[in-house]
Amino acid sequence: MMRLVRTLVLGALTAAPVFSQEVAPVTDINTGSAGACPSYLTVFDDCLYFRANDAPNGTNTELWRYDGAEAELAAEICPGPEGSLPSHLFPYQGKLCFSASGPDSPPRLWCFDGTEAFLAPGAEQQAQNPEAFIEYGGYLYYRAYRSTIGIELWRFDGVTQTPIDLFPGSGSSYPQHFIAYNGSLYFNACAAPMSGTELYRLDPGGFSVTRATSIRWPDGSSPEHVCLFDGAIYFSAYEPEHGRELWRYEDGDGASLLKADIVPGPESSNPSGLTVYRDKLYFCADNGADGAELWRFDYEAGEASMVADINPTPFVPDIDPVHHSWPGNFYVYDDILYFAADDGVHGRELWCYDGTEARLAADINPGPYGSDPGNFIEFRQALCFTANDGLTGLELFDKKVYMLIMEAAPPAPFARGDANADGRLDLSDAVSILRYLFAGGREPSCVKAADLNDDGVLTIADPISALGYLFGAAAAPPPPFGTCDADPTSDDLSCAAYEPCR
Repeated sequence: MMRLVRTLVLGALTAAPVFSQEVAPVTDINTGSAGACPSYLTVFDDCLYFRANDAPNGTNTELWRYDGAEAELAAEICPGPEGSLPSHLFPYQGKLCFSASGPDSPPRLWCFDGTEAFLAPGAEQQAQNPEAFIEYGGYLYYRAYRSTIGIELWRFDGVTQTPIDLFPGSGSSYPQHFIAYNGSLYFNACAAPMSGTELYRLDPGGFSVTRATSIRWPDGSSPEHVCLFDGAIYFSAYEPEHGRELWRYEDGDGASLLKADIVPGPESSNPSGLTVYRDKLYFCADNGADGAELWRFDYEAGEASMVADINPTPFVPDIDPVHHSWPGNFYVYDDILYFAADDGVHGRELWCYDGTEARLAADINPGPYGSDPGNFIEFRQALCFTANDGLTGLELFDKKVYMLIMEAAPPAPFARGDANADGRLDLSDAVSILRYLFAGGREPSCVKAADLNDDGVLTIADPISALGYLFGAAAAPPPPFGTCDADPTSDDLSCAAYEPCR
C-alpha cells in the first residue's frame, strides 16, 4: 500500500549573523589639541603607511607606518614644527612614491625605500605638487605643475620625470580621474583652448593623446567617478538635456547615456562613488525624491534601482540636506560592501551591504555627530580606515586609524530536503530539483538542502531519495533534517540563503 505523503513543516529559528566583527583603534599618535589626522593609508613592504601629525599643539605632519603591532615615524623629511605634508602615497618599482615638501622646496616627488626618504630622480624637471598617481605600461603617471606649462600630465620611469603638455603654452589641461582600460590610459582633461573637459586617451606608446568622448563638445561634459565595469568605462557626465547622469564608454562604440536616466529631463541625479560589487555597479545618486542614497545598476537588466533608503527623514523645505544619507567611500572587503553614510540618527558612520540588506556596521562615535570613516584599505586580513571616535576631548577633528577584524562566519543553518526553501519537505521539492537538473530551473538558494542523500553532489539520486521517503519506506534524510542546523559533513556545496532558518 502506498504511504501517505509526508509534509514536514519547519519551525522558525533566529537567523545566524552574516559575520561577527570587532572595531578597535590601532593608533593614538597625537593626544594634544591638534590631532594626528592620519590619511592616505597605503600598504607597502608589509606595513601600513600614512601621513600623520604628532605635534601636540602644532603641525608636524610626516610619514608614519604601522607594522601590525605599533605605529612609528617612518621618515621626517622636514624637521621642525611644519612637517613635509606627504600625500598621494603610491608604491612603484619597490619604493613608496609620494608628494612632499622639502626643507626649502615646494611639494615634489619623493621616494621611500623602507629605510630613508629621498627626493626622486629627475627633480631638475621641476614638477611641483604631483598627485593622482597611477602605474601604466611600467611608468608612473601623475599630474603636476610647472610654471612654463601649467598643470599637466607627467610620467616617471624611476630616473626621469617627463611632462606631456596637452594644453598648448602655459595653460593647464588639469588631467585627473585616471583609469587604465583596453591597453590605454584614460583621464578627464581640457586639452584645447576655449573648451571644457572630456575623456582623453593616452595611447600605449605613452605620448600620443586623443580625445575619446565628445558628449558636450566644446563646452565639455566633465566626466567624473570613472570605474571599469562589464568591459567598459562607466562614469558620470553632464549634458543639458539629461543633466549629470550615468554614462558608458566602450572602444568601438563611443560614449552612450545609459537607460538609467535616474531623474528624467534636465535635472541631475549626480551619481558618484561608482564601485563594482558582486557583478553590479553601486553608487550614490539622488532621484529627486528620496535624497542621495545607495543605488545599483544591473547591466543585464539595463536598469538602475535604489538599494536602500538609509536616511528616511522626509524632505524639509529650506533644510534640504536632512533627507540625504550621502553614501560614499565605498570599499569591498571580504565580500561585503562597506561605506560611510548618515541615517539621520547616528551621524556619518560605518555602514555595510551584503547583497541583501544595508545596515549600520559600527557606531564608532555614539550620538548624532558620527565618526566620518574613510581611507579604507585592506591590511593583514583586516579592514583598516580612519575615523573619529569623539573621545579625545578638544581634538574635535582628530582621527585615528581603526581596524575592523572579521571573524569567520558560522556555517549557515538549513534543513535537508527543503530544496525550494518553503519551510517544508514535500513533492514540490523533488520537482524543483528535477527542474534545476534537467529543465533549466533556478538553482536552489541553499544547494546543501537539496542534497538529500548527503553525498556532496546534486544528482537525480536526490529527488529519488525524496520520493522514496515521502511515498515509500526509505529512511529519513541525514541530518540536519526536520530542524535548522549546520551541515555535519564537509563538502563543496553552497548555502547562500535559507530563509526558513532566519
